[in-house]
Amino acid sequence: MPRFIAVCLAFAFGLVALPATVSAADLALVIGNSSYRKAPNAESGAADARAVAEALEEGGYEVILGIDSNRRQMERLLSRFGARVGRADRAVIFFSGHALRADGETYLAPTDQDNDTLVEVVMGGVPLDLVLQLARRNAGKTVLFIDAAQLDGFRPTSFAEPGLAHIEPGRGVMVVSAAAPGRAIRRRGGGESRFARQIIRNFLDPGTRVADAARGLRGPIWVNGSTDPRLVLIPHGRSRVGGGGGGPRTLSPAEAEAALGLTIAQRRSVQENLSLLGHDPRGIDGAFGPGTRTAIRLWERANRLPETGYLDTEKYALLNRQAGEGSRPRSSEDDRYWERTGARGTPDGYRDYLSRYSDGSHAAEARAELQRISRTGRDGPSAIERDFWRQTQASDRPRDYREYVRRYPTGIWLPEAEDRLAALEGASSTPPPAPAHPRSAEEDLGLDRTDRLSVEQRLNFLKFPPGTVDGFFDENTRWAIEGYQRSRGFEPTGYLDQPTVVRLMDETGGVDSQPGIVIDGAEVLRRLLGGN
Repeated sequence: MPRFIAVCLAFAFGLVALPATVSAADLALVIGNSSYRKAPNAESGAADARAVAEALEEGGYEVILGIDSNRRQMERLLSRFGARVGRADRAVIFFSGHALRADGETYLAPTDQDNDTLVEVVMGGVPLDLVLQLARRNAGKTVLFIDAAQLDGFRPTSFAEPGLAHIEPGRGVMVVSAAAPGRAIRRRGGGESRFARQIIRNFLDPGTRVADAARGLRGPIWVNGSTDPRLVLIPHGRSRVGGGGGGPRTLSPAEAEAALGLTIAQRRSVQENLSLLGHDPRGIDGAFGPGTRTAIRLWERANRLPETGYLDTEKYALLNRQAGEGSRPRSSEDDRYWERTGARGTPDGYRDYLSRYSDGSHAAEARAELQRISRTGRDGPSAIERDFWRQTQASDRPRDYREYVRRYPTGIWLPEAEDRLAALEGASSTPPPAPAHPRSAEEDLGLDRTDRLSVEQRLNFLKFPPGTVDGFFDENTRWAIEGYQRSRGFEPTGYLDQPTVVRLMDETGGVDSQPGIVIDGAEVLRRLLGGN
C-alpha cells in the first residue's frame, strides 16, 4: 500500500574517526543536522547529537559522529557503521534533523538535500529503510532514536511532505521517535531538545533496561518494534575501555582516548590548544572530526610522537602544558564568559550568561539563583515576565506555555513551562478524540459504512493511506484525512466536513473504474451533500 514521504534535513559535518583495528564492542552512529540549504534550520539537531554522543562515549561506546553532514558524508558515516554493527555487543543509532515522506517511504535529508522534484527527494535523501536494514544486522541489540518530525516552515507538495511515513522496524529493532509518523512537533533553539534530554536520562542511565526506559517516556514520543527484553544500553559500573579475562591488554589509541572521558568543553579546549600551537582543527565545536584528527597527528609529528591522531593521558597533559595552561585543561569560552557574568553573583550577570549560553554548563545554576533571588524578594525577573507567567499558569493552556517559551527563552520559569507544556501536549500524543465541532461536522454528513469505504478508497488512491480499507475510521484514517486537509489548505482536524468531501470527490471523480474503487463518486457526493 502506498505511504507518505518523509524528508529529514541536517547541519555541517564532524566525525569521530575510528580505526579499522578497533573492535566494535558497543557502537553508535550519531548524526545531527541543523543547517539546511533549502529548508528551515532544525534548531536543536547539532546540539542534540553532541549531547547524545558525549553521553554514549561516557558510557563506553565508540561513536561515529556526523554534524551537518551532506549526502556524501552521510553515505560514509553509514558505510563505516554498517561495516561494524554486526559485531557490536550493543548498537545505537541517533538522528536529529529533518525528514520527508514520499509514496510511503521516509528519507533522512542531508544538508544539501534538494526537494523541488520527486526525483530530487528520492535520489538526494537517505532512505530510512536503509538505516533500518543496518540496524537489523544486530537484531535484538539495536535501538534507533529519530527526531525528524518538524513541520514548521515547510510547504507540502503533491509528491512529498515533511515528517515520517509509516515505520516497520522489523524484528529485533526498537524505534523511538520524537513523534508518531504523520504527526508534528515544535523545535526550539538554544540547546538540546526535550527529546534528547529524555533519551539521555531514560535510555542512557546505567543499568536501565530499554523496555523500562521506553515505559518512562513523556510527551508525544512514539515507540515501535522490540529488542531483547534484557537489553541495557549502558550497564552498571562498566569500564569505558571494556576488558575481559586473561589479564591486562594494551589499549588501542581510540580506547586510550575514550578512557580520558573528555567532556564536550574539554574537547573544545583541546581544539583551542591545537589552534594556538599552529595546528588548525578546522572548527572549535567539541566534535573530533577529520580536521581535529589531522591536527593531532601534525602536533604528534612536531613532537616526534607516534602519529595516531588520538590522545592519551601523557599526550593530553603535554598539549595543555605547551598551550600555557599547565596540566589544567583550558577553560572553555562558556566558563570564561561565566567568570565575567554569572560568577559575579548578580541578577544581571546571571541573565547575561543565560542570554548567550541558555544550555551552558552553568545554566542550571544561573536559573536556580534567579529563582532564589525572586523568592527572597530581591531583583529577579521583570514585572512583565512575572505577570505573564502568572497569567500563563492561570490559563494553563498549551498555547500560552508555548508563548512564554518563545518570549522568554532564558526565563527563570522556562523548565516549569516546558514540563507543563509536555504534560498537556503529551495527553494528546496519540490522536485524541476530536474537538466537538469537527466531530459534529462529520456527524452532520450522515455517513454510512458505504460512504466511509468510498472515502478511504479515495484517500488511498491519492496516496494518503488510511490503513485497512474497511469502512471504519480508525486513527490511521484520521491521520490520512488530516494529511489530505493540510496538503489542500484546509484546517487539519482529521474529521470530514463538507468542503473536504467536495474537494475529495472532485479530485477522484474520474477514478471510479480503477481497481478497488467500486463506489460511484457522483452518487456519493449527491448523497453526502443532500442533492437529488
